[in-house]
Amino acid sequence: MSGDYLFNAWYAAAACTDVAPGPTARTLLEQRLVLFRTEAGQVAALRDRCPHRFAPLSQGPVHGDTLACPYHGMRFGADGRCTRIPGQDRIPDAARVDAFPVIEAYGLVFVWMGDPALADPAALTAIAPYGQPGWGVSRGYDLFQACWQNIADNLIDPAHTSFVHQRTIGNDAGDDVRVTATEEGDVIRCGRWVDNAPPVPVVRRYTGLQGLVDRWQFYHYRLPGTTWVDFGAFEAGRPHTPEEQDRAPYRVLSYAFLTPCTRDSTHYFSLQLRNFAADDEATTREFEALYKLTFDEDKVLLEAIQREENAHPDLTPMRIASDTGVVRLRRRLAECLAAERAHAERPHTHTG
Repeated sequence: MSGDYLFNAWYAAAACTDVAPGPTARTLLEQRLVLFRTEAGQVAALRDRCPHRFAPLSQGPVHGDTLACPYHGMRFGADGRCTRIPGQDRIPDAARVDAFPVIEAYGLVFVWMGDPALADPAALTAIAPYGQPGWGVSRGYDLFQACWQNIADNLIDPAHTSFVHQRTIGNDAGDDVRVTATEEGDVIRCGRWVDNAPPVPVVRRYTGLQGLVDRWQFYHYRLPGTTWVDFGAFEAGRPHTPEEQDRAPYRVLSYAFLTPCTRDSTHYFSLQLRNFAADDEATTREFEALYKLTFDEDKVLLEAIQREENAHPDLTPMRIASDTGVVRLRRRLAECLAAERAHAERPHTHTG
């Protein structure tokens, strides 16, 4: 099942700063793409394959608003149309490559991998606090050698933090606190409050709180690959209301954007919004290191799980009570895949 993809969606492909005027190669959903910027600074995304003899366009130079094939110099615009063939005047209709819709948001380049007619910028998940006063931002990227579904399972699973992330965002106080799951529109929400507990390491580090706290951790997942964790804490005994959460001394909204690379590897883009030390560069660097440590703890386990699944493809996982979000997510994914396939024999229109 690891190769099942929803194509009609925006997928993070690169950090905006990584796409220079020169070409940038990326593999998304097992398809090779090339990104480049036009003279106006807009990002274009083309299939990384010249229609002539299939050379990778990502190895060619950019000329103005066109990308040249490194083999025979054919040039292609941002819309995929060939604009020049050295040595001939007529440009045949077949001289084109697939072009993919692109938008830039949240410091990332997103590519629509399905039917271009369905590409709607409003379909990108809104992040209301992004860019707002009082919220600092840190970022990260890694390539996980694990299929995207297993990473998705991890990102709708608050229970694992008590065991995997003892050095950062978890401790023993949450071991036996039950996880609840709900579905709100197209978002699955799974989480819990852990009350009257010692603060976890990151809360102690950034707030100085030493007494008992109430902390919350709610995981959200929106298919196919957008996830965010609302994590915070305040002094024990305060009401568990949105107003009190807004006033908490520690609150972090951690977003991740999963983009399948191959069947068994996944681009993992992340950003963290924090409600303290918003403009402090040192805190931003600390957060980048902190969340790299946290995600590396997940990565070690998820890559080991992937190796075991690859070695034993007939394995079927058992389920326990804390898998309530995982079960909902897998069921929703199956429904979405069936719906997309019902509308097209092949779930995307790019056939280059």
